[in-house]
Amino acid sequence: MNGIVITWAQLLYISLVLVLFYVAELLLFMRKASAQRAVGLDPIEADSLRNEIAQLRFEIDALKLRLLASQAEWSSPAELVLEPNQESPYSHAIRLAKLGADSNSVANQCGISRGEADLIVALYRSSTQR
Repeated sequence: MNGIVITWAQLLYISLVLVLFYVAELLLFMRKASAQRAVGLDPIEADSLRNEIAQLRFEIDALKLRLLASQAEWSSPAELVLEPNQESPYSHAIRLAKLGADSNSVANQCGISRGEADLIVALYRSSTQR
């Protein structure tokens, strides 16, 4: 008999390792079950909540799209797109302020309020003087 020989001590060690493995697995399952009970959810309730969350996310995305569509309706296309060679009133005001114009002339030439012109002149005149 030249086969594999297992002694009683080795067989005892193997069985002990298997028993410890199954005990560890049992403890893991018990911990998982107690965590679910602590939260108060059974698996059916958890699935129901996941489905409800997914539905709410879908509704939020739909509302975002409706909001963007309504914003696009209210704004005129001329405000949204400037032609490449067309300068916005604010960039024109910045250019005038850098050239040294006062806030009255900036407001009149660019069609912006006096407060905006004061701010632009104050910001860009001080940055060019440094």
